[in-house]
Amino acid sequence: MRHLRVPSQETERVLQQLKAASALPEGARVQTDPTDSEHRLIPIIGDQTPSIVEHYPVVDIEVQPPTARSYRDHLDALLPSDVVTSIEWPTRHEFVGDLILIKLNDVQRQYSGAIGEALLRQHPRTRAVFEDRGVIGTFRVRDLELLMVREGQEPTTRTQIIENGHYLWTDPATVYYSSRLSHEREGTLVCAEKLRDEVGRPLTVCDPYAGVGPSLLPLISAPNLVDELFAGDLNPAAVEFLRENINHPSVTIECTDARSLKDRPEMCGKFDLLLVNIPHDTLKHLPDLLPLVRSGGIIRGWAIIEHADFEKVQQHLNATFGSDAILDRRRSYSASADLCKFEAYKGE
Repeated sequence: MRHLRVPSQETERVLQQLKAASALPEGARVQTDPTDSEHRLIPIIGDQTPSIVEHYPVVDIEVQPPTARSYRDHLDALLPSDVVTSIEWPTRHEFVGDLILIKLNDVQRQYSGAIGEALLRQHPRTRAVFEDRGVIGTFRVRDLELLMVREGQEPTTRTQIIENGHYLWTDPATVYYSSRLSHEREGTLVCAEKLRDEVGRPLTVCDPYAGVGPSLLPLISAPNLVDELFAGDLNPAAVEFLRENINHPSVTIECTDARSLKDRPEMCGKFDLLLVNIPHDTLKHLPDLLPLVRSGGIIRGWAIIEHADFEKVQQHLNATFGSDAILDRRRSYSASADLCKFEAYKGE
């Protein structure tokens, strides 16, 4: 295609003149001259071009088709144009390993196959696309409906993720996992290393809501950080993933109700660090969990707290631990509540 080679500072003026003369092709893309970054190449069409063309050299270059910026750019090849322009398409989707999870409304669901195909075209490393119909059941797992799977690949929801340099197997249809908490888990490692330095020895750690183990791999991988670690979960599927993801002699894994651990004398007063990640029920479970922590140990947890209750919860935590608790808002959960992190030493 023919292009004008113009100085960068004159690009906008030339574009306006070409447009006025209908000499600018639809969807025209201005490119930087690969031989000189101070010049731009502007495409032109038509035999009758404005006189401005006489002032700049014309070059012929091969034009590559534009790269799709999102999955929605692929819908033009999959659906009638009137459908593409009339529907408000989903703007957000979530990656879990080699899966894509996307929420659809009733109108969008009519074109779910095209949406799945478009997402696979846009993300070539993705294996399958599932509609996320929300969280269900006691264990808060995803209700997933297959939209599209890449040819020759398995339609399973089992997938491998990478978090903070560690590989983990998970399955969003059977276990709970949130990549949004990865930064919080980085903070857990920092907290543990600080406590180890304070006590001068490797730690005993308890994570009774461990899920598939994203908090634990960084801890047991750090040198001289963990002496013993107890990992549990009430979801049998999560425990199976725990055993697959974490194979370390210092780790004990059980499928158990965390609230029952206080009834085992060998577990009471044993742990330097207790992790409590069951945000909807953390505050209710705390009284049953505190006996597990030795005096001077740290409790680190997350809870969903209504805005109106924040100060009251702060006071409650201080009274519960016998020391001042750090309570931070981490991110919005709803219009009236936040996901909050707390951290405190257990008093005498």
